[in-house]
This record gives sequence, C-alpha cells and structure tokens, in this order.
Amino acid sequence: MRRKVNKMGKQKFMNLGLMVILIVGIVFISGCVQEQGQTGTSTEKTQTPQTPQATTSKYSPANINLFASAKEGEVIRFYFLLEDANGRNTPGDGHVKVEIFDDLNNSLYYKEFDVKASEFVDYQFKLTGQGIGKAYEWRVPISEIKKGVSSFGFGRAVLTFVTLDGKELHAEDTTVQIPTYTEEELTQMAEEEYNKNAITVNKKIRKGNFEVTVTKAGFFSPYEWGEKKQYFRVDMEVKNVGSESDYFSPSGMAIIDNQGNQYESTFGGTLDTFSKVYPGVTKKGYVLFEAVPTSVTSVKLMFELGYDANFNPYLFEYNINLK
Repeated sequence: MRRKVNKMGKQKFMNLGLMVILIVGIVFISGCVQEQGQTGTSTEKTQTPQTPQATTSKYSPANINLFASAKEGEVIRFYFLLEDANGRNTPGDGHVKVEIFDDLNNSLYYKEFDVKASEFVDYQFKLTGQGIGKAYEWRVPISEIKKGVSSFGFGRAVLTFVTLDGKELHAEDTTVQIPTYTEEELTQMAEEEYNKNAITVNKKIRKGNFEVTVTKAGFFSPYEWGEKKQYFRVDMEVKNVGSESDYFSPSGMAIIDNQGNQYESTFGGTLDTFSKVYPGVTKKGYVLFEAVPTSVTSVKLMFELGYDANFNPYLFEYNINLK
C-alpha cells in the first residue's frame, strides 16, 4: 500500500514539473512576440506621422440669450448667457469681442479675450435670488472707458462671441453707464475744432453808421442734446462809427454758394442782430447758417444795414474763399 502511494506521489511530482516547464515556455514565447510587436509599432510611427486632430467642443452654442451690465462702484460688471439650438442654457468655449460706443458712435472701449466652458458659473438675480443658468462674467474698470457724448449717461456695448467652429453670435446692451463730457467740455471741444479749421477772412466794410468786419468763417459742429450738429459759421465785429446810437439790425442776411444756392441764417449764434449800439462801441459774435454743403469752395455773405440819403438800404457783401 505504501509503495502504491509513493508511486502516485512521484507521478504527481513529475506532472507538476512538466506543467512548470510548459508555462515558462509559453511566457518566453509571448515575451518574444510582444517585443516584436512593439518594435514593429515604433517603426510604423516613425514612417507615418499622425495628423493632429482639430480642436472641438462638446458644447454647441447657437445664440446669446442675454447680455447685460451693471455699474458697481468704479467698475462695470458684464455678463452673458448662451443657449443651444433648442433654447437650452449652455456654457461654451470661444472667443469674445466687446466694444462700447457713445451716442455719436465713437468707440470708447475695445477688448478681445478667450473664454472656456469651465469658466461659466451659476448665475442668479441679486434681488430675487432666482437662478438664470450658467453665465460668463467679467469686470471692466470705468477708468479704462473713454469719455463720450450721451444725453442720459448711457452707452451701447456690442458683444461678439465666436464659437470654436467659427460661427459668430452677436448681442447688444444699450444701458451701459459710461463717463460723459460736461456741457462746458463739449462747448470747448466744438470751439477748438472750429478755430482749428476756420478760414481767416478779415474783410471790412464801412457804410452809414456801421463798420462790419468778417474775421473768420467755416463749418461749426456743436453738440446739441447729445447730437452733433453741422452749421456754417461767420464770425463778425460790428462797430458804431457814427456820432449817435443806432440799431444794428441787418435784414436779409444770407449765404450764397458758388452754385447760386441761398441759405438763411438760423438761431444759435452769439451776435445780437437786433440791438442798440452806442457810438464807438464794438460788438463781437457769430452768425450760423444751416444746410450749407461742406463741399463748397467759396461763398458770399450778404445783408442790408442802414440807409443812404435817398433811403436806399446799404448792401454789405463779402466774398469768402474757403480754400
């Protein structure tokens, strides 16, 4: 019985040995095959470089749902929300362009920057606490925005969001609070612009009790109620050269261009055209004319003032070359 058991144990030992040898052989062969495969793959990569894949995003913004701003101290907080083609709120990767304009369409601020979908945050109205979705927010110091012209202190911000596939989405906010010029600053700016471009005339005519000198002339663009107007302006000096007081009240004052078109004077000038002037006194100011084309190269200023011994009105006529 003991011999039979020893014989069976010996047989098991031999079988176990054969299995170990077989396993080692298989591992050795697999290692060789794997090494050959890796060598082949490395050679293939060297011979055929892979083409880089285009950048894509899992988000698909189709529209800007909301673009708004709020002034907080010395900064303006801007934010916008995107939506997909089904109107669902969505963040998105892209490129942002924002520009701020005043009432005269002057550019006051411009900036571009990239945004990532991960930078969108849960947004809610401060007053009600109601959530409105994922929004992107950034802040602009008011000191970085130029002064502009605005009747009510608001400018217009234009937002462009460019998606990764090149699609442009647009939105506007017309209630951006901007720094504005004062009335005094606007008046000074218009005056400086006129003095820079006006033509020096210095033509003098003396008839009856008055000596009238046209000193300068040109186009004048003052700011009126948030709008830039366009006038033709004539600067004049009026002196009473008589021995007694007389009224400076010219009639029929008009500008005639080189095409024979006539333009009447309008309100807004600083020269009082109906006032008593005492002997030796000089009054200065300007008269405005509307609708004179900026393309004119020469004009004629005409008006009647006072009478001769036969009660015929004196005619004052000035040829003004604008070139």
